[in-house]
Amino acid sequence: MSAASVPCGVVNGLPLMCGEPMSCCQTWNGDAGTGTPACVAACDETQAQLCGNAADCQQTGTSTCGANGFCVDTGEVVLGNPIGDGGMAAGAGPTSAVSDGGIPSGYPMPTAANYSMCKTVPIGASGMGGGVFTGTGGGCAGAPAGNTCIECLFGGDTYDDTVDPPGTATAVAEAGNYVVTVELGGPAAAQTEIWAESSRGLLGPVTTAAGQKATYAFAVDVRSMEGQPDHMGGPGGYPGLDLFFFGPTATPPAITGVGYAVAAAATQPIVVYMASDSTACDQTGGVFGGWGQMLPEFFNAPIEIANYANSGASSADFIGSDLKWGAITSRWKAGDYVIIQFGHNDKTIGDPQVETNLEKYVTEAKAANVIPILVSPPARVQFGTGTVDGPQTSLHAASAMGAAMAEGVAYIDLTSLSTAWYNTLGSQAAALKFHAMDSDATHTNLVGAEKLASLVANNIKDQNLPLAKYLRLEALSQ
Repeated sequence: MSAASVPCGVVNGLPLMCGEPMSCCQTWNGDAGTGTPACVAACDETQAQLCGNAADCQQTGTSTCGANGFCVDTGEVVLGNPIGDGGMAAGAGPTSAVSDGGIPSGYPMPTAANYSMCKTVPIGASGMGGGVFTGTGGGCAGAPAGNTCIECLFGGDTYDDTVDPPGTATAVAEAGNYVVTVELGGPAAAQTEIWAESSRGLLGPVTTAAGQKATYAFAVDVRSMEGQPDHMGGPGGYPGLDLFFFGPTATPPAITGVGYAVAAAATQPIVVYMASDSTACDQTGGVFGGWGQMLPEFFNAPIEIANYANSGASSADFIGSDLKWGAITSRWKAGDYVIIQFGHNDKTIGDPQVETNLEKYVTEAKAANVIPILVSPPARVQFGTGTVDGPQTSLHAASAMGAAMAEGVAYIDLTSLSTAWYNTLGSQAAALKFHAMDSDATHTNLVGAEKLASLVANNIKDQNLPLAKYLRLEALSQ
């Protein structure tokens, strides 16, 4: 919510008013009454939000404007606001580490009883297929060796290693949109990272000092096939919601509570659907990573990333599949988003045909009042003399840009963004450290996927796209 009724500084002698989706935030300097206010997308952990009335503060439905002109929330720390549990905006700093969005109204509170269902397991061995999350194989496959892994299986502990879509009857019954809350921290210093389902990033590393607490909320897409939606004989995963917490053994993850529920009418998420190929899909096994599976790390609730990307998909065939595009169009609602990225598997057709194909997706999205975002594919790692100078024309970035211009929709040039990042690494060998098996020029590993996702998220912020107001700002700076 923007602080529309309170001046946020002065420009050319006139008061500056923040408009949607900006907030007026003032840096915390021991006393929230000091510091310089600025219009930003959301307050971070060093800032408090200024307000003129309660309407400026309705981030959670329970926050309000305090008598001192700063947003407070009864029982919750919101918007990075360090004031605390409804108290005055003065005095000592925060008593808890804070998150970017607090707990939205209607979300379940984290409880110790739910967390008691979790257990510590060995780090699973990474593998090309499934089976790495089974009881004997451990969990958190793809996490750094030597980390501590805590596994929470809320829908069942049977890992379906080889199954055809749509998965087992139990998995189908347990699928849906889930709203999730966690409280991190404990008596000792800790570092905690969170994945959901099959190595799907939810939260990057969060450090809590001894005695600190941090509360986060998520909207999680739980599918009957945890990884790719159209993977015949592929790993279905565990039924229902599963969460994995991990961190270094020296400062292991600390969790005091978990809350979860199937989303009700009042807590339905804003869904960002993914229509793409293997470079973006939810990969299982910990060896490969698609950037779409790490994108949830960069968004606050109520945003949910629903990744229907699938290996081998092209702009021509994805749209005709009931398990891919059909699954998206049967679920989306007005106000949702769809990210569309194709090109890697369109080698046999030219730019004009790919552009025409992409425009079909955009047309259908617009007709449903769903907001499309076109993204060009990530570059292939093809170094020449110190830079990526191998041809990338087969990725059809020109087609994505052309379709975006023709349809008047947002465009993210991930081909150029990823090329620029690879060039900072200086060599083929260095760039391939972020790719599967240190050798696959096309497909990233989980670390590389996280980096590509950060490039996309930061570009959403740089372009100030409508999704920008939901970004988890602390993730952008990691």
